[in-house]
Amino acid sequence: METVQAQPRHGDAVSMRGVVARIVFRNDDTGSSILRVTPEGETEVVTTCGPSLAEIGEQVTVTGVWKRHPKYGFQIQAQSIVTERPATPEAIERYLASGILPGVGETLAKRIVAAFGPATLDIMDNEIERLLEVHGIGEQKFDGISTAWGEQKAAQTIMLFLADQGITHAMAVRIYKRYGAAAIDLIRKNPYRLAADVRGIGFATADAIAAKLGVPHDSPKRITAGLLHLSDVAAKHGHCGMTVAGAIHDATELLSLPAELISPCVDAELQAEDPALIADTLPDRINGGTVDCLFVKRLYQSESFSATRLPELARRPGPWPEANEEQVRALVEQSASTSGMTLEPEQAQAVVNALSRRVSILTGGPGTGKTSTLKVILAALDARKLEVILGAPTGKAARRMQEATGHEAFTVAKLIGMGRPDHPPIKCDVLIIDEASMVDVPMLQAILKQLDDNASLVLVGDVDQLRSIGPGQALADLIASNTLPVVRLSRIFRQAAESAIIRNAHRINRGLGLEPPVPEGTTTDFYFLRSSTPEDVLSKITQLVTERIPVGLGLPSNQIQVISPRRGTPTGVDSINALLQQAVNPDPVAFVRYGNTRFGVGDRVLQTVNNYDLDVMNGESGIITAYDSEARTLTVKIDDREVEYPQSELDQIDLAYAMTVHKSQGSQFPAVVIPMVTQHYMMLTRAILYTAVTRASRLCIVVGQPAALEMAIRNVRAEPRLTRLRALLESIRTPATASPFDAVFDHDEVPAVA
Repeated sequence: METVQAQPRHGDAVSMRGVVARIVFRNDDTGSSILRVTPEGETEVVTTCGPSLAEIGEQVTVTGVWKRHPKYGFQIQAQSIVTERPATPEAIERYLASGILPGVGETLAKRIVAAFGPATLDIMDNEIERLLEVHGIGEQKFDGISTAWGEQKAAQTIMLFLADQGITHAMAVRIYKRYGAAAIDLIRKNPYRLAADVRGIGFATADAIAAKLGVPHDSPKRITAGLLHLSDVAAKHGHCGMTVAGAIHDATELLSLPAELISPCVDAELQAEDPALIADTLPDRINGGTVDCLFVKRLYQSESFSATRLPELARRPGPWPEANEEQVRALVEQSASTSGMTLEPEQAQAVVNALSRRVSILTGGPGTGKTSTLKVILAALDARKLEVILGAPTGKAARRMQEATGHEAFTVAKLIGMGRPDHPPIKCDVLIIDEASMVDVPMLQAILKQLDDNASLVLVGDVDQLRSIGPGQALADLIASNTLPVVRLSRIFRQAAESAIIRNAHRINRGLGLEPPVPEGTTTDFYFLRSSTPEDVLSKITQLVTERIPVGLGLPSNQIQVISPRRGTPTGVDSINALLQQAVNPDPVAFVRYGNTRFGVGDRVLQTVNNYDLDVMNGESGIITAYDSEARTLTVKIDDREVEYPQSELDQIDLAYAMTVHKSQGSQFPAVVIPMVTQHYMMLTRAILYTAVTRASRLCIVVGQPAALEMAIRNVRAEPRLTRLRALLESIRTPATASPFDAVFDHDEVPAVA
């Protein structure tokens, strides 16, 4: 590794020792900093960017690489900035005057160093009361200085301790910011808490730290941490819990320990004063009987709350309780006429449910009239002068709902207060949630908690789409429980049936093959391009995104979405993102590298977790519009607003030229391209293909192997999710499943419209 160069070159490694002359920027939450450092023996400062708690006057050793910024010139992108204590009187003066001690400026710092010389910091460490000898320091000022100095010492001690455990400097800063002065004690007592408390630290890292600290391999603390890690993994795969047998089996593999050591730890965790896991039994719907399960406590509570709250709401009258059958029939007919709609009996019943039921569900595939029905529901509720609020799980879904209905729509996150407990309730007469298949168990609980006691709830969504990214399968469980009023639309309307996208989506959902290809020279909105090898698939996708679709449809490449069933294959999301980034945006005006990914101005990116502070939800996507290397922030335009990401939070976004089918839920794209190859066999299911196809509004192109396509259409069974909501609702069996208006319109009747 080279030292500071007279003429640095972009990408060269560098190691530098110097003194911090100025702090240009610091993120107090993460420690991400921009420092001006004066190298030893030089006078010109060097800009250094990286995580650090170093203060002005402190000696630092910087390791990293040279980066050439188009505006600010060469600077060091630091991999680590290790702090040393200032040694010379001049450096000590700058350090003490930097603002780290309350009430100590340049004048007082000079007096302190004049009194104690090079021994100043040792005296402050061991005989700090001697500061009272310095003119200008009284009892009150001394107390402030003493407290602040103690905090500085603690930070340095903690950073050294964490470095000894093999923790990177960036992660050490994050840990210190999380735990403060108590970090060492907390980590020594239970190093496994790091995996739960600190983003970016997983079980494997915490386990390695525990081993360094002497935690035995068969420690109950380690076994319990392993079980909790497995429950987190299960939740990330959509489960609310694990079978007991499965948990013990997986724990033996994860921890390399026999089952007889793990079972007692399961029992101990269940009997703990505040257990993280809760035991319960579920009906085994495949083999019969019951199965013993372990549930994540927060998810167990979420499902329990929803299973109690929903029947409680369903027993109450709907938003128009005083109506009779004739009034309801008349209003539905009037609202259909006003909206210019001709309703099928099932659609009319959905409108009746919204008027007469406290909780109701509307489901159906593309082209079956969910949006038309929703418009009539809104017209009927408006005619009754009832206050309605519309919501959807993502910003894109809320915007689509607003465009389709003409009513303002909000994200669920906004409605529930972005996770803040003091948020006021959702006050309205009727709350309508669209794209309800995306609602996970915690989100359903939050909606029901925030919903005003006098409000009704209507859930709208396609139950045949993929289940929520988060744990649970709320919509599917509610429908399968057969305890709430549900209308399922099945007829494809004539106008929708003109779309090959919609026709093929329904054929896929029924387990049929695609329609025969159209004759050559005929225009359609759905194509299947045969391709025998992954290389050919990638070549065709690149041509489609960069040339054929932009020329043929006049669509820019940023409106063409590649949706792949998997991430880590040659035709998966990661490979396609790298390929299309190079093809579409090879030389951005500004960029930053985070890990192995380049994020440049013009790149399409995707949010991968909920971030309530930035008001960005998992699955939302946008385009990078700016990168500020001084402030170390990346600006992303998401819908009609700009979001500034601190560089420390770039692990929350990913490139979005391609995305997984799960991440595409709730979104609609003008053009969708879907690679379909047998390498994706683990994710080739009917629901995956159906969901991907239904994301397209103007054009859908499947590229790949006929065998892979057939495999997906035939594979109707997705992995069953372990949830309790359906079983809980079935056990309660609310008596409010019947209504005097359930047969206002017979199946052979259709309301008259103008």
